[in-house]
Amino acid sequence: MKKKKNLMDFMKRIITGFMKEGRPGTAHVYQSTYNRVLDFMGGRPLPFAELTPSWLKAFQNYLLSRQLQWNSISTYMRMLRAVYFRAVDEGLAPARFRLFHGVYTGTRVTVKRAIDAGLLRRLQKPLPEHTGLEKARKLFLLLFMLRGIPFVDIAYLRRCDLEGDILTYRRRKTGAWLTVRIEPEARKLIRTLQSTDEESPYLFSFIRHPGTGEYRQYQHALRKFNRHLKKLSGLLGQKIALSSYSARHSWATLANFCDYQQELISNAMGHSSVKVTETYFQRHTDDRIHAMNRGILSYVFDVK
Repeated sequence: MKKKKNLMDFMKRIITGFMKEGRPGTAHVYQSTYNRVLDFMGGRPLPFAELTPSWLKAFQNYLLSRQLQWNSISTYMRMLRAVYFRAVDEGLAPARFRLFHGVYTGTRVTVKRAIDAGLLRRLQKPLPEHTGLEKARKLFLLLFMLRGIPFVDIAYLRRCDLEGDILTYRRRKTGAWLTVRIEPEARKLIRTLQSTDEESPYLFSFIRHPGTGEYRQYQHALRKFNRHLKKLSGLLGQKIALSSYSARHSWATLANFCDYQQELISNAMGHSSVKVTETYFQRHTDDRIHAMNRGILSYVFDVK
């Protein structure tokens, strides 16, 4: 059977493949991209021959007219670029040099989600047991202690991923393998949060019914966690609400403030490049920058 040389049919095949691989989150992003392209095309297929720099520019302008943020536009463009490269590899699309050069595929630093060490220390104070807020507090600290592990990865952790004090897991977003040593503080939190259902393959109980609508269960658990974090933020008097992302951004920012190499931080987080990691960093304070300059002058000119 001859393969159709249009982007829409090819994307459908890719999305189906992701679903079969058990990657519904990735499939969802590609499906959103598909829907946007289909809307832009007025419901007709897009032949690969029409995927040109001018078409991409027009599509970007269309997304801007729909009031989308630049990061959202970048996501759609990067998904299209990934589909295009796969189509080129399969001989369905003509190879065009720097096809996506004229559209935005970067990542803009928008809302900062990192919190400082002071707030993290305040989060060590227990709340009344057996409440949603106390569980959210413990879980947030655990995410931070496991090098800012994403919620989706902790939700799908299996019991066999943890052997002694070593946690080994594969990031669902990038496929990167990570190994984390469980520190004593994290071990205590794992003991209190782990699933008591010995029949479940999962380490935690975010997915209570394995094999049945697991992605929906994960999404429900994530929404519930973020609701509790929002309430916890109010309890702590925080103007900016905590979210599941805050632990990851905070770990990266504090590691950067502690002067660890950015490449080391990037490797620890399973990022594909240092450029991705840099979007997590919070800007240094003016006082820290002033102190740095004073230190440089003192070193060069031998002054105090």
